[in-house]
Formats: sequence, structure tokens, C-alpha cells
Amino acid sequence: MLNKEREQEILGILKLNGFVSVKQLCDTLFASESSIRRDLKSLEERGLVKRSYGGASLQNNFSNIVTFNHRTRRNVKQKRDIAKKAVSLIHDGNIVFLDQSSTAFYLATELVNRSSLTVVTNNIEILMLLSNSRIKVISSGGFLSDENRNCLIGGNAQKTFENIFADYVFFSVKAVSDDAAVTDCSTEEIAVRKTMLKNADKKVLLCDSTKFGVRAPFKQCDLSDVDYLISEDNAALRFSELQSNVKLL
Repeated sequence: MLNKEREQEILGILKLNGFVSVKQLCDTLFASESSIRRDLKSLEERGLVKRSYGGASLQNNFSNIVTFNHRTRRNVKQKRDIAKKAVSLIHDGNIVFLDQSSTAFYLATELVNRSSLTVVTNNIEILMLLSNSRIKVISSGGFLSDENRNCLIGGNAQKTFENIFADYVFFSVKAVSDDAAVTDCSTEEIAVRKTMLKNADKKVLLCDSTKFGVRAPFKQCDLSDVDYLISEDNAALRFSELQSNVKLL
């Protein structure tokens, strides 16, 4: 069984049982203890499970928010590869929405030396980064999320995006399931992002492959609602037959 398949089996078992010991998982999945512990570590780093002595449980039903600083240090190579692909879509004169995600932050690092662009974002780290650029930068306003302190949310943030029409929105989420549901774990972030998606001509989902094949509790949209899906290498090809209208980069 491949690592990704085994991780999905682990999540399914945890959903049914709440807490499962490492030994139970070894016996059920016919896997070594070292493999199970490695899988649990990977799932914990992605905010999906909580490890404890001898086993693991679901992490608050997928609802916990991993800090931005931690997220920027996770899957760095994949996010940089995604950012380098995404930046090829952006041309001088474009108006671009960037969401609060760490992957969008990596895209912003590719824009620092650009000019003749307008970036609108609710990501405080992106605002700080681009303050040293020649790009026109617009803050969404709003208030800081209690869970995600780099993120501006609320009605004022939504109104900013309601009053601007962008060429592109670049965004990321917690998960993209095998049935192509695009899901996340914060309803407040989803609300702001929905406005971004509504007012952007092209919608670009930035998603590394660790987020494929899992599901978070709240739906953002369907994969068919986006124009581009960008992942590292050829990881997104798994959706090519399911969503033929989506361009894969």
C-alpha cells in the first residue's frame, strides 16, 4: 500500500473510532510500526490528526489552524515550484487578489521585483513583504482572525473585494478531495475568499499534493469552479479526467 493510500485509510479509521493505537493501525493495515508512526507524523504536520502516547486521534475534526510561520516552513520546495508556475500567468497591468495562504505568500515573493501590478490581499505577511516593492498594494482591511493571525477577515474585508474586479485570484485551501470538493476549516476565511472568487476573472487554485485526497469540514467551492489548478510536478494530473475544464499547470 502506498503512503498516500495508507494515510487515507488511517483517517477513515480515526473518523470511525475517534482514537486508535499505533498497534491497532499496524494490525489493521498490515504495516510496520515505523511506517504508521511516519504516516501519523505527516498527518499531524498537516493539521489533520493529533498524536498522543501510543496512538492518535482526529485533530478537532480538522478544525485547527496551523500558524502561518509553521505553514511557511512546510513543503517549501513544493510551494516554491507552484509559485514559479503561477507567476507566469501574471502580466503587467493586472489586478491580482492573493488570499491569506502561505502558498500565496510564496507567489508574492516572486512578484517583489515586478512593477505595474496591483495586488489586493488580506494577508498581513504579504502586505509587509510587498511594502518594499514598486507594486501598488491594497489592504483588504477588516480585523485579525483569532485563529490565523496573519489573516484579515470580516465584513470590511469582504467589502474591499466586492468593490474591486481582478484579473486573477490566487488562493489555497486545506484540502481537495477525490470527488473534487475544495474545502477548508475556517468559515470566516471562506467567506472572504468567496468574494475574491466572485470578482476575479480567472480563478487559480494553488495546492501542493499533500492536500489531495482529504477533506476539511467546510466547502469553499468545487474544482470545476476554478480555471487553473497548480501543483508541484505532475501531481494534479489525478484530476485531469474528472475535471476536463480545469487547466493544470
